[in-house]
Amino acid sequence: MALEIGTNPMDMDAIAALLAADFAELTDVRVQEPDTVVARCARAALKDAARRLKAHPEIGYETLNFVAGVDWVKHLESVYHVYSWKTNTYLELHVEVPTAEAEVDTVCDVWPAADWHERESWDMVGIKYLGHPDLRRILLKDDFIGHPLRKDYVDLVENHPHA
Repeated sequence: MALEIGTNPMDMDAIAALLAADFAELTDVRVQEPDTVVARCARAALKDAARRLKAHPEIGYETLNFVAGVDWVKHLESVYHVYSWKTNTYLELHVEVPTAEAEVDTVCDVWPAADWHERESWDMVGIKYLGHPDLRRILLKDDFIGHPLRKDYVDLVENHPHA
């Protein structure tokens, strides 16, 4: 009997345990909300983990809902929110990115919806997504200086020529 879309044959603890067992690169795997598992992934392992998460036969996280860039002062994070139609659950995947080397591989080739989200994260927080097909500003003008959602951002008069 085939599962219907949106039915979850596993409880959240079982999904978290399966993620921890099948993905050695995921750490701090835990249930956060009734329908969400949170995990951390090393920056170098992101691309491979994303491919495997999407293709997993039991819990495949096929859909990327959004990517958020976060500045934690001591480091940046790229946070991926993905959804599994098989289990009707979410995975919130946190990837730590050093502020001094704010780069991480793109996942556009795994989840095409990442395209504009990664551009926004680049534009506002300054995380460069390596291999992105068109990484350029999406919200601010092309010659804008800096990334305004960085905690250390200082607005410049050059960004407001008509003020």
